[in-house]
Amino acid sequence: MDTQGVRVLLEKQDDFEPTDEEVKNYAEWLGLDPKEDEDLLHLAREGLKAPLGEGWKPCTNENEEVFYFNFMTGSTSWTHPADEEYRARVQELKRNRGQKSGLNVLHAPYSGLGHRPIDGANGLCSCLRRVVCCRRRRSAAPALPR
Repeated sequence: MDTQGVRVLLEKQDDFEPTDEEVKNYAEWLGLDPKEDEDLLHLAREGLKAPLGEGWKPCTNENEEVFYFNFMTGSTSWTHPADEEYRARVQELKRNRGQKSGLNVLHAPYSGLGHRPIDGANGLCSCLRRVVCCRRRRSAAPALPR
């Protein structure tokens, strides 16, 4: 893959606080119903604030789309590496509660918005969230050489 145009971004999580709308959208993506699963909404807030794991860095490609790259393993992802962990936790908690999960949601909360960094210095995205917190779903992310 041609790595021209790929930039590694800084992760700034320390002071990020998601809005109620961001929490609601992410909760729905996780498979939570904001009304029925109000007791589990803390997981959505926690998931949005989750740091990247060891080796992971947020990056943008030549089209300024955000993806995640693990410099230790060479893995790439269009979704935040913690997303599936939080989705699995929600599924397990709902299963333990004996509720129907409704986790067959196939959309990302911000799909179609055309995420692009608009203020690199402050890490803001065109959806007005911090770049590293945009949850996007794509089929494949570009691979970076090790």
